[in-house]
Amino acid sequence: MSRFRSLWQVSVNATKKALTWELEEMVPPAEKCIFKFSSKEDLKRWHLYSDSEYGGLSSASLEIKDGGIGSDCTG
Repeated sequence: MSRFRSLWQVSVNATKKALTWELEEMVPPAEKCIFKFSSKEDLKRWHLYSDSEYGGLSSASLEIKDGGIGSDCTG
């Protein structure tokens, strides 16, 4: 009987938690700036590694468009 009671209590607690979720818990966190690159000269000091260089299947890229001030945040 105690097994049934503990299972019931876990179920009730999970239901209470599911019903009392706040909106902030369901929204992903805002992006944070890690690096700021304002020109292509700033990028020359860095090398962008991708796991495809080491046999992985994904790729990564970083781009600053010409003619602009640059991006506010990158990272």
